[in-house]
Amino acid sequence: MFTASGLVRALGPAQAPMTVETVAGCTEAISVALRHTLAGKVTGPQLDRVRAVHRASMADYLRQHCELATSVGELTELLRKPTAQEQFDEVGRQLLLTLGFELTRHRTDRRPK
Repeated sequence: MFTASGLVRALGPAQAPMTVETVAGCTEAISVALRHTLAGKVTGPQLDRVRAVHRASMADYLRQHCELATSVGELTELLRKPTAQEQFDEVGRQLLLTLGFELTRHRTDRRPK
């Protein structure tokens, strides 16, 4: 299925495959974000940066959504209009993912080379 892209193992639709490494990185980022959030270690400036990144990426996505939603194939069901609850849940996941990427990026930046 992913032969044209050169990927050996991936999941998701062929138009947007995710490698195992990508899924593992996202899972780790969400886990780190949850631990920091539940421990009360997330700062106001961190939340401001995460919110800004989310707003910018969501604006880009919404600009492309109409065009993508009219495509046929596997993406059609993925791009259906979500319910209000699904939208709320997805925003929460995306904010945690973005926060996790920020937290893990800073952690990796501090590792000795």
